[in-house]
Amino acid sequence: MVKERMVELLQEHFELKLYEARAYVALVAFGVLTPAELVSVSEVPAPRTYDVLRSLEKKGFALSQPGKANKYRPVHPKNVLEKFIEDWQVRVKEELEAKKKAKEELLELMTPLIETEVPKYGVERVWVVRGIRNSTLKTQEMLEEVEKEILLADNGYIAANLDEELTKAVDRGVNVKIIVPKQLLPRIETSKLMDYYKEGKLELKVLEKIELPMLICDEEVFFALEDLAARYFNYETQVWIKDFRVVELFKGKFNEYWEKAEKV
Repeated sequence: MVKERMVELLQEHFELKLYEARAYVALVAFGVLTPAELVSVSEVPAPRTYDVLRSLEKKGFALSQPGKANKYRPVHPKNVLEKFIEDWQVRVKEELEAKKKAKEELLELMTPLIETEVPKYGVERVWVVRGIRNSTLKTQEMLEEVEKEILLADNGYIAANLDEELTKAVDRGVNVKIIVPKQLLPRIETSKLMDYYKEGKLELKVLEKIELPMLICDEEVFFALEDLAARYFNYETQVWIKDFRVVELFKGKFNEYWEKAEKV
């Protein structure tokens, strides 16, 4: 129903609670209402009407007229909704600046902790990472820290979504080899990766199928465990290993793919 949709939009986008949204819709529909009248024309419970109307007034959605029986009328929707958006834009801008400042302060405070990471956690060589967001963050971290070599046998996500991180590594002098499935090629033909390939800055090949997608950065390897159900729900399990012996094994598999792959 139209009324329910109006209530839903007011709740979802204009920070009104359920009874507040119902009361405001009723005020817009009837113009002026007393608390008693509001009960009869809306689904706002009688014990809540005064609190709800006072809250609407405080939020700028209603005006009150004191008297023997207080009356309330709505602020015109165009005026109050536009004012809400203007205030929201200011608030969001301020919150964004506050978060940026908090980030800088946290990085400054955490720098001494980061610098002691090796002696504290140097024995940890294997981590499990779950979920597309966490996997992306770990991949970005690897691409930002790599110094010598990137070997990527990609099933589609990294080359298509992290091309900027890959090309930045190339700009730092990192040697990059990429293998992608043939069906992915159209998605990266207009990307910066393809420009770098044409300019001879990185190597790129295609393969019909990559059974074991992997990312090797120097002495680190990151790969996904096969789990179709987890992949469907974007909760795929990835394994990160930092061990030159394991990396050498994966490099061997990558080289097998490289020999079978075709030039673009």
